[in-house]
Amino acid sequence: MLFEGAHVRVAAEYGTATLWLGFPGDPVNALDLARLREMDAAVAAIEGNPFIDILVVRSANPAGFCAGLRPEALASLPTPADRAAFAAAGQRVFARLAALPTTTVAFVDGPCLGAGLELALACDHRLVLSRPSTHLGFPDDPPCFGGTARLRSLVGRRAADRLIASGELLSGREARGLGLADHAFCDRRGKIELRTFLDRLERRGWRPKPQPIPAEEDAAERRAFAERPPTPAVAPALPPTLNPIPPFPAVVGLVGDDPALSRLAAEVALRGGEVLVCGSADGVRAGIAAARGRGFVTPLEADQANGRVKVGHDLTGFDRAGFVLASGGRQPPVSWDDLTSAIRPRCVVAGVEQTPPPGPLPRGRAGSVSDRRIGPPVAHAPGSPPHTRGRGPRFIPLSPADPDAAAALAAWVRPLGHAVAPAPAPATAACRLAA
Repeated sequence: MLFEGAHVRVAAEYGTATLWLGFPGDPVNALDLARLREMDAAVAAIEGNPFIDILVVRSANPAGFCAGLRPEALASLPTPADRAAFAAAGQRVFARLAALPTTTVAFVDGPCLGAGLELALACDHRLVLSRPSTHLGFPDDPPCFGGTARLRSLVGRRAADRLIASGELLSGREARGLGLADHAFCDRRGKIELRTFLDRLERRGWRPKPQPIPAEEDAAERRAFAERPPTPAVAPALPPTLNPIPPFPAVVGLVGDDPALSRLAAEVALRGGEVLVCGSADGVRAGIAAARGRGFVTPLEADQANGRVKVGHDLTGFDRAGFVLASGGRQPPVSWDDLTSAIRPRCVVAGVEQTPPPGPLPRGRAGSVSDRRIGPPVAHAPGSPPHTRGRGPRFIPLSPADPDAAAALAAWVRPLGHAVAPAPAPATAACRLAA
């Protein structure tokens, strides 16, 4: 072991080293000042070893490269001077990585967002494992660790500025088409393609490194980061649960044809889950087709996902579902009474409204089913294309009365790119575990 820290380790074998990132918490492998210092120590260990020819930077956490900065890190930077100093520290670490005499390769599997994408840009090459959970872009935070200049030198100023300003998230194949990635390949070929690429690098030998970023460009990026509005304090955690949060259900039900819920159901099918649809599955299949068209999955994987979508005109099989997405359209295909009778105990039911009106949420929208209140659709941001900033619904449990339901919903939808936030009291229940 060349280096071993609390959450970063560097293993070396036959001239090739691998820097493993294993930062705990959510977002996956998110960075803060302490984690940047640990990375800096790992890079220093590689820098002092003359026998390392190739360095691979990858995640020790499955399907998660680096999803940006920790919210707590941003909330701890209240003044422009704090934010400028933080950006300068990250710039020094990433500049050190970029200047290593070894050839560096970022192996991207899972979210590669914000500072995570800057980390990949600091490497000489980028290989991307194309899967539904792999996205590249700057959805929330602009570059602050030298990513602006590196992205412009790679794809051109116009394309780089458009990607940063739009917050668009790219698939691996879209990143390759833009010139952001060297190669993109499916999950089945990940190990083979990585080994083949490293063999090619060994035969090719050393090549000159790109020129370091001019000091004035780094300074401009620090000023832009320092001038951004202070990040609000992190929202309080959900109340403690009475029971452990169960894993994501293997079977998910969909009632109705809400576009946002159909996109989420498509994500479930693309990631290996079974989806039972009561009503039309056109929106689900359209979501799968969009993922295929953008390169998140191969045609074979899209066909397999479509095979996991089961369509019916009633609630047959819904007793197997642990999570049900229910549309609140004017003509739902089934009544709340029928749904309540069909689902099993402890099934989480949630939904969204199509487009919320401005102002506070209307009250009195919760549906009462005998002595149980199972949520009606609640508000979400206006729809946008899948896999882009603001995509999909924002699930909002309107009552903290059932912490198990809120915690389970939050844990389940977060990996799918959605969020759960408590609504201000007083409010009615909109997401409960079925009794």
